[in-house]
Amino acid sequence: MTQTDAESTSNIAGIILAAGSASRMGQPKLLLPWKGETLIRQAARIALEAGLSPVMVVTGSYATEITGALSGLDVQVVFNPDWQTGQSTSVRAGIQALPGDTRAVLFLLGDQPFVTPELIRKLVKTYRQTRPVILAPYVGEKRSNPVLFDRSVFGELCQLHGDAGARSIFGKYPPAAMQWPDERLLLDIDTPEDYARLVNQQ
Repeated sequence: MTQTDAESTSNIAGIILAAGSASRMGQPKLLLPWKGETLIRQAARIALEAGLSPVMVVTGSYATEITGALSGLDVQVVFNPDWQTGQSTSVRAGIQALPGDTRAVLFLLGDQPFVTPELIRKLVKTYRQTRPVILAPYVGEKRSNPVLFDRSVFGELCQLHGDAGARSIFGKYPPAAMQWPDERLLLDIDTPEDYARLVNQQ
């Protein structure tokens, strides 16, 4: 990564939400193999390669296994003891663990293997140029993840309750759209059938 790349992502953190039980999958989906590594390790490695700093992984269910899968990577693991009460607690745990000088954060999901360093860098560059409160990638008219949040809404994110994810504030702060051409960004994994389709996309 060049010095320009490093400067463009400085003070922009990444939080990977990895606390759920993946009940529809019937097994810890983030530990499934994908191109020679687990899905969660790939997500963390891509975030690091893109220059996000720090990169945090919020764990809950399967915390020991997910932490083990991240061995050797320069990530900070944040355990959420309240993960069973909903995604809002993982959002809060991640936000509260951020350094004080964090200007924005990208929330990433571990089950989107077609997120690339290029996508993340473009999101950060677009944010620095236009300073939206929230910025999301769109494939055509379909919004996807990861989504970037300015620090001005960190307080509101910490006030979420239950299974309300960060997107629950989109009504108040409609995300600015950044177009992305790769339709595979819309793929995520919730069921064994999703994983089978994903493997066929390699």
